[in-house]
Amino acid sequence: MVKIKDVRAANAAFKQSATRPNMVALFVGATSGIGLATLKHFTVNSTSPKIYFVGRSKTAAKPIIRDLEKLNPEAIVNFIESEISLIKNVDAVCEEIKTQEKQLDLLFMSPGRLSFSRNENSEGIDIPQALRYYSRLRFVNNLLPLLNKSQVPRVVSVLAGGKEEALDFTDLEVKNFGVLKAAGNVATQTTLAFEELAECNPNVTFIHKFPGLVSTGLLENLLGTASGVFAIPATLIKFILLPIVNLIIASPDIAGERGLFVATDPRFVPSVSKSKSNSEVTPPKNSVYTGEVGNGVYLLDESDESAPDTAVMQKYREDGSSKKVWEDTKGVWSRALSSYT
Repeated sequence: MVKIKDVRAANAAFKQSATRPNMVALFVGATSGIGLATLKHFTVNSTSPKIYFVGRSKTAAKPIIRDLEKLNPEAIVNFIESEISLIKNVDAVCEEIKTQEKQLDLLFMSPGRLSFSRNENSEGIDIPQALRYYSRLRFVNNLLPLLNKSQVPRVVSVLAGGKEEALDFTDLEVKNFGVLKAAGNVATQTTLAFEELAECNPNVTFIHKFPGLVSTGLLENLLGTASGVFAIPATLIKFILLPIVNLIIASPDIAGERGLFVATDPRFVPSVSKSKSNSEVTPPKNSVYTGEVGNGVYLLDESDESAPDTAVMQKYREDGSSKKVWEDTKGVWSRALSSYT
């Protein structure tokens, strides 16, 4: 377990060392919750960073921008207004960043929504699945050219590392919908897709983190989607039980401190690291790790330790399932974009 005092010490060391000035970072899903908390901690602890963050409302973003500029007057803060559940919009955001930047040091993603039923967008993708997987991976895929130009590039997806479950390869989009099936699918697909990308991009660190229970409003929103006979008990849970639960689970601010830690700490090295010559950097065990060699993909639990590898993941690595998942993902993107032609 990485204790919160050790997380704070590592974050303070990152700030004091100032070894990575002028970092360029993109935060997706950072207008609330864990993403926003991490964005604030990154801003205050970084030296002259250039920050992009994406959200649906410029009006709602204005007070966030003011706060960030107060936290660090040397920070350059850019907001991009977009509905990123649509793949077309993800592409537009990425193109905007590509026209402005020559490299990207950090891609931090935490958008999400839960629902008891399937809710397709105009591209035919379930919106929660898009936010948690399809749009996130599109950002990664599009921005890898910029990430590969960074000295220490890192991709972080805050979702469900270590919670991978068996996939139904006949229904990877979970059209035969179930909320638990959907949650398990995006967890497994994220890890397999990261491992596929890490193989071709060995200089990039990929982190798939499970944050644990955090008071972000996600559960309240999920309960609000209940209908029929489930609506009354869901409402009772939302207004009676959840306020009590929120008092004892982690706050977004603490989750943000851990977010900064996994986004910047040098222990999470890629498979081919330009910093491996530094004997003081000892990488923790990652998803495929033998002796001194890892694949650059880290599955982290709520305490930022390596999550136990599961039998299903071992099987999928052996049978090449990552390639199947990646090809299916690209097929979903192609179908989504074809709706505009």
